[in-house]
Amino acid sequence: MPSADEHPGSGPTQEEVCFRDIAPMAEFSCWVILAISPFLRWVNGPAVSTDQFVVQVSLVTLALLGAVGLRVYNWRQH
Repeated sequence: MPSADEHPGSGPTQEEVCFRDIAPMAEFSCWVILAISPFLRWVNGPAVSTDQFVVQVSLVTLALLGAVGLRVYNWRQH
């Protein structure tokens, strides 16, 4: 039985996904995390332990760095 690779029209096609294709979605996700973080802080309340505080600050910091870094990356791609 011939495989789908031997007959291009007979099977599902696979497209290669590059980072530049998903970078806008990743940037949007980072901005959304930053936008909802004050609301989540208000709903969940302040951290009650050092571990919770470190996790909260780390997530917001990573989202901020990711959003700014991906904004620069996307800007340079266009």
